[in-house]
Amino acid sequence: MKLDKKQTFLVGLAFMSIIAFWEVYDNVIPVMLKSTFGFSDTATGAVMGIDNVLALFMLPFFGALSDRTKTRIGRRMPYILGGTLVTSVFVMLLPIAQQTKNLILFMIALAVVLLAMSTYRSPAVALMPDVTPKPLRSKANAIINLMGA
Repeated sequence: MKLDKKQTFLVGLAFMSIIAFWEVYDNVIPVMLKSTFGFSDTATGAVMGIDNVLALFMLPFFGALSDRTKTRIGRRMPYILGGTLVTSVFVMLLPIAQQTKNLILFMIALAVVLLAMSTYRSPAVALMPDVTPKPLRSKANAIINLMGA
């Protein structure tokens, strides 16, 4: 039995996009909140903590939901594709809201981005075991984690 490296790489792209998103989010959003909207450190920390609180409830919910989903494109892909699309659209509104100093648009776009990220984070992580035979999962997991490093 041989690991399908192409398939593993494609699965790893979902994980890599999650890691890349959070790196940018954690470094850019606090600066936007402070410099553009005049948030204090405390207010910025509160906003930045929203994704952690949201994750406590949403990640298990969407993970369990994707476990029970059956579509012709698979159990996980509707959440991965939908979440990626919504995140991509609404993340583009953040710099627009910043440039126009529109706090309401910024907060709505940020909330939608965080919700959309929650819809595909667990399904993306659960995708590898779905498509990789059990004896090859350690190898596939190593490749995917290197992609996200």
